[in-house]
Amino acid sequence: MTTEVKRYRLLCALYSPAESTEPDMYMAEVPAFPNCVAWGGTPDETLATLESVVVETIRTYEERGYALPPGIAPLETDAALSSMPQVLEVSV
Repeated sequence: MTTEVKRYRLLCALYSPAESTEPDMYMAEVPAFPNCVAWGGTPDETLATLESVVVETIRTYEERGYALPPGIAPLETDAALSSMPQVLEVSV
């Protein structure tokens, strides 16, 4: 059984360590997905963790038959891959 891999581009925010969140951890979130948040010791680690969280979030939406939030849709062409600045791009 072959499953089609879909690519998504999602805006995310990366926050530096702060007393109001975690003083020694970076935090990243995808505002389009409520509670889709990750922490890490470095920006790269944090974004890698966030990527995993996003992939599992999208899979859960699909498995349960939920519609993805507005504005989140698979990229349709390879040309779309270079049409906007990349922030977080995942394949599910």
